[in-house]
Amino acid sequence: MKKILAATLLFIFAVVFVPCAVFAQQLKISGEAKTGLYWESIQQDGGEVKDDVKLHNKDDAGQGQGRFRLNLDYDNGNNFGMRSRLDWEKWGGNEVPDWKYGFGYGHFFEDQLTVSVGKLGGSPWGTGGPEMWKELEENSKGGGMRVEYKPSFIPVGHLNVGFVLNYFNADMDQGTSNIKITLAEILRESVIGVSYTHDWGLIRFAYRFDSDADAIQDNKFLEDGGKGEDEIVYRIEERKLTDFLPGFQIWALGHLFGLSAVNPDVRWFRNWVFAQYEPEELGSFTKPFTAQLRFGHLYIENRSEMLIKPSFYWNFLNKLFSVGLAFTYNQDFGNKLTEGSPYQYIEFEPKAQINFSSSYIAFVYSFRKEYIHEFNALPGREPIKQTQWMNLRFCIYY
Repeated sequence: MKKILAATLLFIFAVVFVPCAVFAQQLKISGEAKTGLYWESIQQDGGEVKDDVKLHNKDDAGQGQGRFRLNLDYDNGNNFGMRSRLDWEKWGGNEVPDWKYGFGYGHFFEDQLTVSVGKLGGSPWGTGGPEMWKELEENSKGGGMRVEYKPSFIPVGHLNVGFVLNYFNADMDQGTSNIKITLAEILRESVIGVSYTHDWGLIRFAYRFDSDADAIQDNKFLEDGGKGEDEIVYRIEERKLTDFLPGFQIWALGHLFGLSAVNPDVRWFRNWVFAQYEPEELGSFTKPFTAQLRFGHLYIENRSEMLIKPSFYWNFLNKLFSVGLAFTYNQDFGNKLTEGSPYQYIEFEPKAQINFSSSYIAFVYSFRKEYIHEFNALPGREPIKQTQWMNLRFCIYY
């Protein structure tokens, strides 16, 4: 009887617990949780001060009280797996998460070919950030299939080229419903992408075609549908200068939308260039400071903006504690919001932050002065708005 019981227990362990343990080793769970205390004060020239206090984190955590992100990545160790991401940015009792992506993938021909199927994300051809996180495969309307070819015969570096068969990424109503949905229209929503990684740098590029059957609100025409909403994203990194100046990086990224739009008002191009210097050692100090310079440029019809944002942070105790300041200067050109204004806005942002191995606590203050559209100014007053805010931020990475 004891032998039968022991055999039964061994069988249950083998059937239930061993596969669960193996599955746990193959499943990677990660994500982040962010929130904070936020105070804001806004005043137009001659107007009343408007205050607001709420739970919020301005460090890329959505517009709500914060963000809870859950990533589930599973690889069975035999060339197949899945990836999924859920974001909760609205924390009300009846709110549902934003399903960013969820897809299965398979590697074939010694990892030279990868096929992904589902609600796509995790693109090898995305911008990567900061300031802009954009992947042309992401689609709130549906899913698709991504094919990546990674040839092994490339002698130097790593090449990834492919395409995405995707679904429409905008509404098919109000002027576009008269267009018959055919295979050709779906194929015209495809994405092509390429990336090349080398010791000297990295290049990513993706182009999304556009069907006439879908359109954003400002680009819908009764007869023509929504033409010209094709778009491009790119990322370029330089990785050789760090051999001569350790800790120095330069990279650029951008998103170009509506390249051939019927309505030129919906066309816009946004580009960023970054330079950062964070030396590993300076005397007896490890990573003593982080200095960064950001250049941004936005072009829309009859208007453009140029932004420069330098920042400098001292790091203490191997970056356990950081304190510093960021300054932003934004100048608009062409059809300015306020004719004759010296700039669009300036902003000062001091910050103190404590960094742990997988979390941080930060306090940030911001003062911003900007010129608003003259139509929004109070009668007889200057079109100027001042905004102050303070944010005590909490974040945990897991």
